Amino acid sequence: MFKPNSALRFSLLMLVATPLLGGCGDRYSTLPVPGVPAAEMPQMDLSIASSTPEAARRGLGNHTWFWTRGPGPAQIHYSTVDGRDFVWLVGQRQILAGEWQVDTATDSSGQPLVQICLRYPGGWQPGLNGTWNCRPAGTMFGQMQEREAGDPLRFSGRTQAKFVLTQTPSSLAEVEGRVTATPENLGY
Repeated sequence: MFKPNSALRFSLLMLVATPLLGGCGDRYSTLPVPGVPAAEMPQMDLSIASSTPEAARRGLGNHTWFWTRGPGPAQIHYSTVDGRDFVWLVGQRQILAGEWQVDTATDSSGQPLVQICLRYPGGWQPGLNGTWNCRPAGTMFGQMQEREAGDPLRFSGRTQAKFVLTQTPSSLAEVEGRVTATPENLGY
């Protein structure tokens, strides 16, 4: 038996739910596909152009992040709220202590450009040395493989990791699992 009120309720429910469910079907379309070059992303360009110093500070401060871009080995960072940065490189046991800051420069068209700058006094790697190395904030956030709040690997103030990462990990969760499973008495 068909009830007219049921059809009306169902129609109203679908009307309300459609905008909420509309974006769910295509959520994987932005994942990288091996062998297919990256396409221009207007959202990324807008993000880079509209970055603010405050947003960059909130986005990096008190976050652990995984970086595999550029020369040298993969890196795992913990950036504190007060401008300190600790980085662990694949193949190394040492955790380098450095600094980060947000800077505003001017791009080629004369527009302000918010940058995140890192330096590591005593560092020896390209991009990880005593010279400030700056990247546009939006680009840097977009190129991070992963980023999560807090210091789950307990980097802050450490000079040595519990073990050497012999190969690039697949995720921060993999590293967190290994750190948690490794006993404290191994020089960490």
